Amino acid sequence: MLFEKMLAEQKMLTDSLYIELLFAGAILLFILLFNNIFLYKQKMRDRISLMLVFGIAMSFCEILWTLCETFPSDMTRPLFYIGSCGYCITFVIFSAILNRYLIERMGIRLSNLAVWLVYKIPAVVFALFCVTTPVTHLVLWLDEKGVEHDGVLLYTLFYWLVLAYMLSPAVIGLYYLTLGRKKRPAEGEISASIFIFSVMVPLLYYLELLVLPVSLSNYVTLSLPVSLSLVYLITNVSTHTALNTKAKMEAVETDLRIASKIQEDALPPVAPEFAEHLEISLRACMNTAKEVGGDFYDYFAIDENRICFLIADVSGKGTPAALFMMTAKTMIKDYALMLESTSEIFTAVNARLCENNEAGMFATAWIGILDTRTMTLQYTNAGHNYPVLMRRGQPCEEMRVVHGMFLAGMEFTRYKQSELQFESGDRLFLYTDGVVEAHDRSNGLYGMERLKKVLESNANVPGDQTLDGVLKDVGEFAAGVPQFDDITMVVLTIK
Repeated sequence: MLFEKMLAEQKMLTDSLYIELLFAGAILLFILLFNNIFLYKQKMRDRISLMLVFGIAMSFCEILWTLCETFPSDMTRPLFYIGSCGYCITFVIFSAILNRYLIERMGIRLSNLAVWLVYKIPAVVFALFCVTTPVTHLVLWLDEKGVEHDGVLLYTLFYWLVLAYMLSPAVIGLYYLTLGRKKRPAEGEISASIFIFSVMVPLLYYLELLVLPVSLSNYVTLSLPVSLSLVYLITNVSTHTALNTKAKMEAVETDLRIASKIQEDALPPVAPEFAEHLEISLRACMNTAKEVGGDFYDYFAIDENRICFLIADVSGKGTPAALFMMTAKTMIKDYALMLESTSEIFTAVNARLCENNEAGMFATAWIGILDTRTMTLQYTNAGHNYPVLMRRGQPCEEMRVVHGMFLAGMEFTRYKQSELQFESGDRLFLYTDGVVEAHDRSNGLYGMERLKKVLESNANVPGDQTLDGVLKDVGEFAAGVPQFDDITMVVLTIK
């Protein structure tokens, strides 16, 4: 009698310890699920998230099952079936998701037919057996005295499904670690993690049997080893993925730095000196919002008497805009050296840019050709911001003329042109919308009126100081707000 009482107390203590361990394992899985969704921004239908959800459900079902075994009664009979059958169903689904995830991680893709035959149909069939087991007694059942009995499917269908799902990735991982290593060396590290995970499950299981003195049923003691092993696997795989992502990001950053340098070298100097035309001054600056930008400017001598200068803003940002920018810049310069007028240049460039423009990129642009003999400016505005003209001793005025829509908009667009006569001391200011559309903390716009005031206050200083003044004022206005668009400016001064 005393011996039986001691055994009962020992079993009660063991069950209590086991439930605490199961709960701790479930909490670890919940923390991983929380991190996966809120920290790594993964969706709930992601395979790792689903594995963690079913792993947590499996642990809590086993907790319920163990409690019903510890405190059997007529009231706990329904809960016993819920816990035991819920455990079996969630374990099979968990193992199926784990199997598919690990196989896909090793680059093996399955057809829809294989997915149905290997995962969906077996899981559905086994779930039906579990749901009907209180009547059929195929998986588990309780007799009239509340004694638990194992059904014929518990040690056959259930265990074979679980073993097949959990051991097949280990076999594939072992293959890639040995014979298949030369064929797919990139899979070696992840294969090692998968193989270690598969070995950890039985090791932790037998360790658990040594720690728990009371002999428990084999299927009851699988949740904890699987949960702890899953923590290792997901942590290891996440670390592996993070390191790979970091390496890829560093490679991309290196490429972007190179691309930024190439783009910088492709632009003319910010302070060009035309030796034969000291009567004019051209200055420019460009601050990109990202490593590479879509804005560009250019100026060059067409012949001994004419100088061409331009500014443009490509739609979008980053690498695609930079690539389109390089193409447009090269075309504009090539046609400027061949054609006589700004309208002909933009008409030809637009037609070329419209060819095979499947990405739908476009650019606003302004181009001018200055005849230094007469100081006559011929110009064309392709949907760009209005330039600001500053006559000596007069307020700033916008040149509100547009000669056609943006470049690469419509293939057969024909652009027009206008002329402007410069006098000594006049100045022309070109800019992109990154200047006037800069935002402050209150989401207010920098605007045209503020730009005019800054230009008028810097009317008597050299062109480069004018650009510095505008750039400084924009920076003060948008202090604390990340730059969202490229800022590019060009100023022409007639000395």
